[in-house]
Amino acid sequence: MTEIAICIATRQRPKGITRTLRSLAALQTERAVTVIVADNDAEKQEGIAAAKALRAEGYRWPLELLTVAQPGIPQVRNALVAAALRLPDIRFVAMLDDDEAADPHWLHAMLACQAATRGDVVGGAVLREMEGDVPSWMMEHPILRPKLRGASGVVELVDSTANVLIAAEALRALGDTPFDEAMALTGGSDKELFTRMRRGGRRFAWADDARVTELIPASRITTKWLLMRGYRIGMTDTITALTHSTPIKVATAEAPRIVGGFVLGSLGALTFDPGKRIERLGKLYRAAGKIAALTGNHYEEYRKVHGA
Repeated sequence: MTEIAICIATRQRPKGITRTLRSLAALQTERAVTVIVADNDAEKQEGIAAAKALRAEGYRWPLELLTVAQPGIPQVRNALVAAALRLPDIRFVAMLDDDEAADPHWLHAMLACQAATRGDVVGGAVLREMEGDVPSWMMEHPILRPKLRGASGVVELVDSTANVLIAAEALRALGDTPFDEAMALTGGSDKELFTRMRRGGRRFAWADDARVTELIPASRITTKWLLMRGYRIGMTDTITALTHSTPIKVATAEAPRIVGGFVLGSLGALTFDPGKRIERLGKLYRAAGKIAALTGNHYEEYRKVHGA
């Protein structure tokens, strides 16, 4: 019997998956849990090797290990969901990233919020831990700030699988491939899925006390990465909008934001404050990402593995 499957996708980050799995071994819960790890590197399989090493030590939870040869985040997530839904008596599927460590009370907080709100999807807080020294101005960038809402309860949308609990019944209703595999290396397939679920009438909630800590690798703590992450978010948000509407309607809705992004970004580049300059330039990059999506140009951020 497995009530909750905790799913983790990994690729070339054995230290990260080991950190994540060790944190899950310390969960304070009496629920029946199975942990599923899917490695998206069929050649090296470093994540699988790290998980096997922990299992050989007598890991607390049942560990199911998969290899997904086809590269792509949604491909791995679909394999994880399929494996989770095959488990008998499964009620919930939780997802974490392989650079996150869960608080011991994480699962309890998630389930308590779900019970209180009857949410089909419950998102949780993501704190940040930086690798190496980081300038104070960079720590204040919106992308690097902790992902907190200050309160728990029903929300309009959860936009990430970085810390999420999903009802198994809601996933089954989406068919064999709930995550859009056309977004293999662009990112954004999680937000696209949840947007589709919201349009289908599913209920969302937020558990601010269900916390995980993400380790941000040094390769991501750069001006270039912050700007390109903004570009990618603008692009994938627009790709998601295009899947549910016509190009003309999306372009009309996004036009004021695109113009505003270019204006604010251009003016922001004139400031001497590095934090404000990068944050405002990010609006320009996000606007450029929207234009890229509208013109069919896709930036594949996830071709590079950070923290490998």
